[in-house]
Amino acid sequence: MENNARQRIARQAETAIANQQWSRLRFIGNRFERAGCHRDCWLALTQASEATTRYQLPIWPGPAVNCGGVLVLPTTRDLGDELRILRFFGDLKAHVDQVVVLSDPRLYPLLKRSFPGVVCCNPSETPGNAELSHMTAQERLAYWFGSDPQQLQSTFRPLTAPITTGQSPKGIGISWFSKSRNKTLPAVEDWASVLKSIRQPLQSLQYLEKQARIRTLRELSGQRIRSSQPIDQMLDLDGFAGQVAGVRGVLTISNTTAHLAGALGVPCVVVLDNGSITNWPDQGETTPLYPSTRLIRRGSDDWATTLRRGWRTLRSLIPPQ
Repeated sequence: MENNARQRIARQAETAIANQQWSRLRFIGNRFERAGCHRDCWLALTQASEATTRYQLPIWPGPAVNCGGVLVLPTTRDLGDELRILRFFGDLKAHVDQVVVLSDPRLYPLLKRSFPGVVCCNPSETPGNAELSHMTAQERLAYWFGSDPQQLQSTFRPLTAPITTGQSPKGIGISWFSKSRNKTLPAVEDWASVLKSIRQPLQSLQYLEKQARIRTLRELSGQRIRSSQPIDQMLDLDGFAGQVAGVRGVLTISNTTAHLAGALGVPCVVVLDNGSITNWPDQGETTPLYPSTRLIRRGSDDWATTLRRGWRTLRSLIPPQ
């Protein structure tokens, strides 16, 4: 990233912090992250969480200082943003006596399995029987343990999904629809043209399957796409994690499926439209947060061609059986 551009974003962050425009910091953080300025991103985003909390504890000073119990504040961003940095709870646990995490209750099983000993608490409740000496934003953990692409890649540890005894991953997971009107996505017809050629079992990882026209996708592709039901991805994130971990690879649009596959270390290809998209890097096919994920942008191609490129890329990522 050019230094002048980085400085412009930094000035925007300083202005937002000075004016206590905490919601604006989220979008400024995304700009930093898309540009690969992770240290700046994490530092800016800590402000929104730590400056608005009701807790009155000192800020955790980092791994060089011995501390007792640390309270991890809830993130101010979306679930996908949170999934990207959950792994740093393990780093914190290795440096302090106790970790209490204020988090979405849907994440509790995944967090407790991935980080034994971490205590989970609803953000609306006060942690009981916890000897806490400091507090920290989730992004501050990323600041200390993932401040640049090299550190993010070298220290990656996947979250632990529920294990189905005696079953190995099989087939390909797909997610093709979003109810967001801000996304430009491939049509069902584009997906069907690519799925026709896949000679592996297909598993839907899609929420709102009826609205996503899964029946039409089955008919047009001639494929028996296994439904994601009875798992409700909106409510049962642990069950959803088990579904994602149960496939050999994932082909998806930008959504929670993409972030969960990346956080679990499942080979994944995310198909993107042109331009800046949330917090995916503006350039390149990789993201240091998810070493097993590749980004395929539409460029000058039509969507069907883009999806075929995505499928070829995913095949190259999947280890042979």
